Amino acid sequence: SARPHASAARASSVALCAKAKKGKPKKKQPKKSGMAWAKDFEVMPFDSVSLRALATEACGAFEGRTGKPVHASLSGAGDLPKALYNAPCAVVVSSPGDDGSTIAYANAAACEAYNQTHSELIGSATDLAATVSGGYDSKYGKKIPSGVTMRDAKRWEIAKMAIVDGELTTTSSGAGYAFESWTLDDGRVGRPGGVVEDAPMDPGELEALIEAQGAMIRELKEEQGLGNKSPEVLDAVAELLRLKAMAEEG
Repeated sequence: SARPHASAARASSVALCAKAKKGKPKKKQPKKSGMAWAKDFEVMPFDSVSLRALATEACGAFEGRTGKPVHASLSGAGDLPKALYNAPCAVVVSSPGDDGSTIAYANAAACEAYNQTHSELIGSATDLAATVSGGYDSKYGKKIPSGVTMRDAKRWEIAKMAIVDGELTTTSSGAGYAFESWTLDDGRVGRPGGVVEDAPMDPGELEALIEAQGAMIRELKEEQGLGNKSPEVLDAVAELLRLKAMAEEG
C-alpha cells in the first residue's frame, strides 16, 4: 500500500530539515589561562581596594570637619566610593612622599578638569599641598596643569587616629580638594560633564542690574498699581531672584 512510503518520505523530510537548521558547528573559543584573563581584566577605579579605602577615608574626614558630605549627591549613598567617583564634583587627594606630593586619588570629574586619564593622573607629581593649615579651607583657588583654575574649592586634611608603637597618634593620608567648577583661560566656567558657561558678570555690573530690577518692581506695583500676583510682577521678581542667585554664586 502507499502508506508506508508516505511515512518514510515524511521521516526523510524531517531529517533533512533538522540538518539544515543545525548548520555549521560553532568554533569553540580557546580557553584563556588565568594570567591571560587577568591581563584582559581592567579594575574600575571605584573597585580598587586601595582607592576605595582612600575615598571612604577622604569622605569621612570631610564630613567629620563640616558635618556635611563632600557633595550633596553622596548623602545616603549605598556604595560611597562609587558614588564619589561619579559625583558631579571634582575630587583629588594629594599625598605626601619623599620626593614631593603626588595625586593619590582622583574621580572622573577631576580627570575631566585635569584633561588626563585616570591612569595618567594617579601617581603623578603635584604642587597641591598635602597638608592644610587649620585642617580646613572653604575658599581655595589654584591653577592646575591643564590650564584651568579651581573655583571656590574646598580642601581639608585627611587624618585619622592610629596606634603606633603602642601609642595613639594622628596619621595623615594627605589633603583632599573638591571643586564643582573651574575657570577656563578665556574666563568661561567649566563644569563636570562637558558643561561650559559664559564668564561670570562683573560684580559691580551685576549689583547695578539688581538695583535696576528692584526699581522696576517698585514701579510696577506703586505707579502702575499691579498686584503681587500679576504676571508682570511675577516675571520681574523671578528675574530679580535669578540675578541675586548669580551674585551669591560669585
